[in-house]
Amino acid sequence: MKAVKGVKFAYQPTPQTRELLSAFRNMVNDAIRICLEEKVRGRLMLRDRVYKEFKERYCLVSCFAYPVAEVAWSIVKRHKRWHRKPYAKRLMFKMDAANFSLNYSIISLPFKKGERVLIPLKYGEYQRSFLKDKTLKRGSVTMTESSIVIAFSKEAPMETPSRRVGYDLNEKSVVGSDRTFHDLSEVARLHALYGVRRSRFYERHPHDRRLKKKFAGSTREKERVKQALHRVATVMVEKARANNEAIVLERLKGIRYAHRRGNGERTATRRRIALWPFRQLQSYVDYKARWAGVPLEYVSPAYTSKTCHVCGYINRKLKVTERSWLCPQCGAKLDRDPNSAINIERRGKIRCLGEAHPGARGTDEAVKGNETTTPILRAEAPKPSLREVQ
Repeated sequence: MKAVKGVKFAYQPTPQTRELLSAFRNMVNDAIRICLEEKVRGRLMLRDRVYKEFKERYCLVSCFAYPVAEVAWSIVKRHKRWHRKPYAKRLMFKMDAANFSLNYSIISLPFKKGERVLIPLKYGEYQRSFLKDKTLKRGSVTMTESSIVIAFSKEAPMETPSRRVGYDLNEKSVVGSDRTFHDLSEVARLHALYGVRRSRFYERHPHDRRLKKKFAGSTREKERVKQALHRVATVMVEKARANNEAIVLERLKGIRYAHRRGNGERTATRRRIALWPFRQLQSYVDYKARWAGVPLEYVSPAYTSKTCHVCGYINRKLKVTERSWLCPQCGAKLDRDPNSAINIERRGKIRCLGEAHPGARGTDEAVKGNETTTPILRAEAPKPSLREVQ
């Protein structure tokens, strides 16, 4: 399986790099304008449309056409979904692997005809490990005013796991079906802390737009949240690799749409749900698992916390505030989060060692109706209750 990881490098901006970033942003905005006015459909059609015009107007090499069209088309699609006017505000640059070269710590980027931009990279031990590894393939490069991100890829071998582990994602924790617990209260605390700081700042300076823009441009909160999520994702993936486990996650979609304005909820509740970085954590776990060769899949989250994992009864009257409940059918005492994690694990379809699969010897006879005294694994064996798991 192909695994891709983006590695961030620092560099010292120069007037030449700023000119390159500015030219690329202008090309992207012109491509967005042409795409909207002429109703171009698809990045390939957009590339063919702007190829000759941009080559003559900006006097740049012809390899800029495809990355410009790709970035412009992605902005148009994203803003159509968000109902915003598409426009590239920040300085940026992107180029595919075939048009730049990397000589250990010096990257060479195309610019004008017969002219290239040489940029020395600043790196630490983490970045050095990727530069020295000759087995990794280099992908695209993305540059901003402060950093350069280079994509590295490799073929990660994936073995058959010994078991699956489901994870239930909550606002302040991640609970596994094997009773593992990962604390995310630091993320919720950071969001609450910076939310209070912003509200107090806006109360003191209600009409100062310059200070508001400066305060809103701070990335301190985002970086601290990213660090906390990276730590949790790394622990989850390292545990799965060490124990030869497969990871099963919920396919969480439409959560923010369900908590949009006008649904009767408090503003604080909607704000808390809007700031919940569940998709960011899942993306970190996803790419780290691919890089480590750990199988991962997503399953439907419907009724995972309301379904009894012992007998399968669905308690549709269960409220969000009820963290534990008794199954009215079998009498099992269930904790909401571990019960949901077990149901998520059982919905996974990744084949594990020792599991019977269609066509295996011994399963065909059972399907045909022949009598057998040997129980079929994971089919006739009783499901353990939560008391036995504990």
